[in-house]
Amino acid sequence: MVSLGEGDTPLLDVTDVLGLSGISVHVKCEHLNPTGSFKDRVAAVAVSLVRERSLRGIVGTSSGNGGAAVAAYGARAGVRVVLLALATTPPEKLVQIRAAGAEVYLVDGLGHDPQTTLALASEVRDVAARQGYLAFLTGGRYAPEIMAGARTIAYELAAQASPTHVYAPVGGGGLYASLWRGYRDLGGGVPRLVAVQPSGCPTVRDALAGGPGVLTSPSTTGISGLQVATLFDDDVPAAVAGSGGHLTEVTDAEVAAAHARMVHAGIFVEPAGATALAGLLADASSGRLPAGSRAVLIATGAGWKDAGALHALTEPGPPPRWTAGLAELLT
Repeated sequence: MVSLGEGDTPLLDVTDVLGLSGISVHVKCEHLNPTGSFKDRVAAVAVSLVRERSLRGIVGTSSGNGGAAVAAYGARAGVRVVLLALATTPPEKLVQIRAAGAEVYLVDGLGHDPQTTLALASEVRDVAARQGYLAFLTGGRYAPEIMAGARTIAYELAAQASPTHVYAPVGGGGLYASLWRGYRDLGGGVPRLVAVQPSGCPTVRDALAGGPGVLTSPSTTGISGLQVATLFDDDVPAAVAGSGGHLTEVTDAEVAAAHARMVHAGIFVEPAGATALAGLLADASSGRLPAGSRAVLIATGAGWKDAGALHALTEPGPPPRWTAGLAELLT
């Protein structure tokens, strides 16, 4: 197994920070994985399969975190990695991918436009199979084997806590569906899995209404990592129903507020990593999350992956020059 030490991430109690009456809240710190996201669990499986099957390399699509993960794991194993990335991918994620030696190309429309996203995912899957590559597409519809890596989050949560609710951000839906599959693997009870998705990319809403989980117009959310114009995992509706969970949609502004709250509490995540908190706060406000609940938030990605979002939390310009004496500064 190719590994960089992924998994076994801590579960952090933030109940006192949030101060929600009668509701305990913990954060599953997936942003502390080796390359800064839960996608390391998926990349470890993907690169291991390439070596096991003597494949030529990996080709896939990415909004940044998956690409950074598979680039690093590919570098560790000496595996060629070719990535097609969203044109809106934050520069920090692209630098991380390129520094690890992966080949990356930007694709206009990927993630935002449903037709482009669907067509490219199918092309990657089909061409990879013909050319002797492994397709890195992080959803059960296209790459169920590699998504087994994300099930381990559920395995760890079952050992760490007994939540009544688990809040997870949804882009392509691979993480959310993997949590459900992971809990089912264990044969015990499944907590209510809450899918939290930006209202500007409502693919889960479409799927729960019986549709294909594909947008009819381009995605408008600005949340990096959640700009996916089609679900990549067909088990999302079954996971909602099977866990007794639900969908909570949040605005980009609500995500930004949750991001600020987490960062100011010392939990250094990117906006996508704070989306679960935005959903929990919305549910607590509406009464959908009752008193007595024990909630876990999946913090998916690290804060250093999106410097633009961090700049929004700070005063513009450089820090002031220190001209006073230290004693005066501390008065």
